[in-house]
Amino acid sequence: MEEPVWWPSGVAQQSMKEAQEAGELRTSLGRVQVWDLSEVHSVAWWQTPPGNGTQWGQWPKGVASVELVEEDQYGLMLRIDDAYLARISPLLVGEDTSRLARYEPWSEVLKDQSIVLPIGGWTAGGHDRVLLYPLFESSPPPTDLEGMNALAASIGQLHGALVAFGTPNTERLWNDRLKAMEDELKPRTLWRAPHTQATVGLPHLHLDLNHLATSEGGPKWVAMPRNLADALVCQPERLPSLASLMRFERQWARRQPLDESHRKALLASWSHAAPRAWSKGKALSTALGGAWVWRYNAVLEQLLHARTYGDAELEQDSLDWLGEVSRLQARLGTLRMWKSGFWVGLTGVIIAYVGNDWGTFTSMQSWLLAAGSVAFAGVTNRMYWAKDPLPY
Repeated sequence: MEEPVWWPSGVAQQSMKEAQEAGELRTSLGRVQVWDLSEVHSVAWWQTPPGNGTQWGQWPKGVASVELVEEDQYGLMLRIDDAYLARISPLLVGEDTSRLARYEPWSEVLKDQSIVLPIGGWTAGGHDRVLLYPLFESSPPPTDLEGMNALAASIGQLHGALVAFGTPNTERLWNDRLKAMEDELKPRTLWRAPHTQATVGLPHLHLDLNHLATSEGGPKWVAMPRNLADALVCQPERLPSLASLMRFERQWARRQPLDESHRKALLASWSHAAPRAWSKGKALSTALGGAWVWRYNAVLEQLLHARTYGDAELEQDSLDWLGEVSRLQARLGTLRMWKSGFWVGLTGVIIAYVGNDWGTFTSMQSWLLAAGSVAFAGVTNRMYWAKDPLPY
């Protein structure tokens, strides 16, 4: 029997039948719970709600028809009468999506934003199995820069609405995330970055360019479940808005080649819509992480996804991009040389002070050494920031 689209054929170590009988799928990346969804296509299943777990929000009543709309790598999408679209998740990856709708402070700030949230569902064991959305018509992604810029701006607005619920910079966890993917993928790259205090973690909001809804004001995002590959390899830490923007950019790059002007336009659109602190000053500095380290994160995610589902084309595209990382890191290495000038200057000031105190130098010699050291530190520091690679 042919495997469904959502089956992780690249890493699965059991047949689908074996996994469903065991209630768990064993993969080369780890284990994930799975449930038997063979009955969800029937009207009877919807008329007799599941007994375990929690039903929240709305649930269809008097169901007369159940129609398969599509299968994708998140699972199934069913049309329930003419009232709901039901997202069925056969592989259990958490409850991030329902939490957005069930936690009133979050749902309240998102209700007027450009996103479709679920209005009901079934959650069991800490995992969303069924998510119910109001009936909507799917929208293809825009093909022009203006449309893509509008989506980039909407990412900034969505996350800006959640800024009150942000958590402080957790760069150690973010770097651990990169390490977890590098250890699993063996891409021959390594990147760790500091992050500014303006880079904050936000409630999980999973967006996918391939899943948009039509609206009068243009395409809207649909709140999606967490990606399976991510759930298998990475811890569920909160990520900044830049992480979502770079995922979006990399998805667009798969549809058409992007140059510096495209990347600059997307970043500008996001910056204008997001809280100012996220892009002002050194918030986007490449030396301090910025957009490039999250672009790197997005490509690692794509490579992980490609190997999970056996997508050879996406795997090669990701490896080609990663092959260029060394060039950027070489520039960052040169930057560190300029940064060291600051410490050389500081050392000179200390030597001047101690030398004067011990009588090694005359007052004039100490003053000249200190002044020269300060000037040297200032010049090298200016060069350091002047040579910081642009975020696009």
